[in-house]
Amino acid sequence: MGRSSRLSAALAPLLLMLGASPVAAAPQILAVIATAEPVTLQCEFGDCRAEFTVYCIEKRRNSPLPGTAYRIHDPKSLTLDGVRRDGSTVRLAASELLAITTERGHTAVRMSLPSRVLRQFDLASVRVSVGAGASLIPQPTAGDRRPHSEIDIMRATGPLRTAAAAIVDNGGAQLEAARVTLRLVNALPRAGRATQSERDQAWVRFAPAADADGRAIAKAGFERCSATTKSGLMSLRQCLGSWHDTLIGKLNTQYWEAIETGS
Repeated sequence: MGRSSRLSAALAPLLLMLGASPVAAAPQILAVIATAEPVTLQCEFGDCRAEFTVYCIEKRRNSPLPGTAYRIHDPKSLTLDGVRRDGSTVRLAASELLAITTERGHTAVRMSLPSRVLRQFDLASVRVSVGAGASLIPQPTAGDRRPHSEIDIMRATGPLRTAAAAIVDNGGAQLEAARVTLRLVNALPRAGRATQSERDQAWVRFAPAADADGRAIAKAGFERCSATTKSGLMSLRQCLGSWHDTLIGKLNTQYWEAIETGS
């Protein structure tokens, strides 16, 4: 994140208190990493949600503030399925039910829906699948002085998305480590601190299979977070979220450097 992005994030609470909008220009269009398997949304506190890995396609726009609303560019690249109690599935209207907002800058988004949807359709759970090459467009905001034009969107979701995929989506062990880490983030409690039992079982129960190098990177981060969050204010989930963001941030920087040099 650039200096201007950090400043915007720091000033946002003050601007909101004063009744001013922190939005001067539309934030970055984001790429979404494809899911290796459907991601089940965790239902708690009245909604069902999970985090998904994203990164910035447009270097020269500001990073989005937490809670910035986005939409999927190609609806066919994202599916929302309801799982019935007998294991059968039903396709749901993702564009009508699913909200997509930024969780932490340009490295993670939250996809969520009200838990009442499960009761409405008599479902046991809901899950999201993201296909290859998916992109997110920020929702238009009143007062936006630099909205995305159709050309901006075509460029970001076309040639830039293709260039980014070669570096980030195919990021090898580092990307696999980020996937494993986010799986752990989604499995841990959203609020409060994980119990000792949850901490002890997290890696064994929720770390998915991955290539050996990626799994080793993820495990090193997990063990470090486990040790550093046994006391203090930061939770294991928060620490792992930061580790995930570091892994994706490094790949994102490689992409930025590549397009700057024209490679």
